[in-house]
Amino acid sequence: TIISSDRGRHETMAKRWALLSILAHGATAFLAAQPQPAVLAPSRASAPATALKAIAIEDMIVKAKEDRLKHLEAQAMEALTIAAENFEHAVFPNAMIVGDCVITHLLHKLDYLKTGKVKIMVVDTYHLFDSTMPFLETLEDKYGFKAEVFKAEGCETKADYDKKYGADLWKVNVEEYDRVAKVEPFQRGLKTL
Repeated sequence: TIISSDRGRHETMAKRWALLSILAHGATAFLAAQPQPAVLAPSRASAPATALKAIAIEDMIVKAKEDRLKHLEAQAMEALTIAAENFEHAVFPNAMIVGDCVITHLLHKLDYLKTGKVKIMVVDTYHLFDSTMPFLETLEDKYGFKAEVFKAEGCETKADYDKKYGADLWKVNVEEYDRVAKVEPFQRGLKTL
């Protein structure tokens, strides 16, 4: 009984190591090492068998990714539709990061931007990358909308901001910088729109 008990333990451990190997090295490597199914030979007693079409692992991965992206896009569009159709003044704050730009693209696909059903709000902190605001203009032209841009109160330009708060406020007092350049304009934008 000790030998059979050890054998069972060794088999369990071997299965665990196989599972860990699959996880560690990826399913692709594991599946590639598996024997390929044989094509069935015609039987004399029945109709000829149809040869199974071989599918490359890479093709399966590509198709799985495409299916997943379609599913995620459908989910996102459904959530955006629910929000746009159930709130009278839907506003989407866009921080000009990739995810926000994807949502802006989906709002365009749903025709919510051109119709004004959903407004896009952007906060210009005067400390954005130089390419950010020109990129916003590119999005506006491409998708046919005009974003509502909010800035620190009483500051229409970077020079106004620097004069009122100093160019180094973000270094000197980060909490005050966040309040002045981000939080207050954001809250004012939501109240205004």
